[in-house]
Amino acid sequence: MPEDQLITVKKILEGSPFQDSVEIGTPGKGGAIKIYGDFADPAGFEARIREAVRLRKMASDMMGGV
Repeated sequence: MPEDQLITVKKILEGSPFQDSVEIGTPGKGGAIKIYGDFADPAGFEARIREAVRLRKMASDMMGGV
C-alpha cells in the first residue's frame, strides 16, 4: 500500500484529536454551536470557544440579527 494511503487509513482509525465538547445556545433562539476541543488544554479550548462565538455573532449579523 502506498505511503499516502497508509497515512489516510491511520488518520481515519485514530479519529479526531478533539473528543471533548461544549454546546452553547439553543437551535430555536439564535442557533446552537457545538465546539470540540481538549479539556486537558483549557487555554486552547477557550480560544476555540471564543472564535466559535465570534463566528456565530458574525453569521447572526449577516442574517439581520436573527
